[in-house]
Amino acid sequence: MSPTKGTVLVFGIVALFLTVEGEIAQNQVARGGEWISWTAAQRSSYVYGYLNGYMKGTVDACNAADDLFEVGQPHRLGDEQHPTDIPSGRCLAHMDREFSKAKFVSSGLDAGAYTSVITDFYTKNPEFQGIPFDTLLLLLSDKKHKAVEELHDMALKGQIRPPR
Repeated sequence: MSPTKGTVLVFGIVALFLTVEGEIAQNQVARGGEWISWTAAQRSSYVYGYLNGYMKGTVDACNAADDLFEVGQPHRLGDEQHPTDIPSGRCLAHMDREFSKAKFVSSGLDAGAYTSVITDFYTKNPEFQGIPFDTLLLLLSDKKHKAVEELHDMALKGQIRPPR
């Protein structure tokens, strides 16, 4: 059975990322050591891809709510906080994570509001480099936006920690 072109492409991209800036140990994948080894452009690319996937997944999940909750059937009307009676609209209104600090500029995506906090966190707190950067990125959404010091305090309290 031959691999599909998509599978080959994915493995090629992963291999490229792992060899571009040197060797990454298995325990560093998606963690501080890997993040620190990347260039600013690679960090921005990661954030762009993450946010794109996160938002697409959110919209897809909320659209699935229409199928799950019988769109076209009578439902209770929305309220001031949820002005629609359509399940997908209520789902989207309920989402508490937005990432509006990423901006498109003439040179591409400016994700510095996110990449700088993650980079500072790993640089200033090497003992917490085992915490995956996608975990940190979730804590940087608009409603939860944390500073480096807040992330450090959370890590000290065990509120965020490396996977076991």
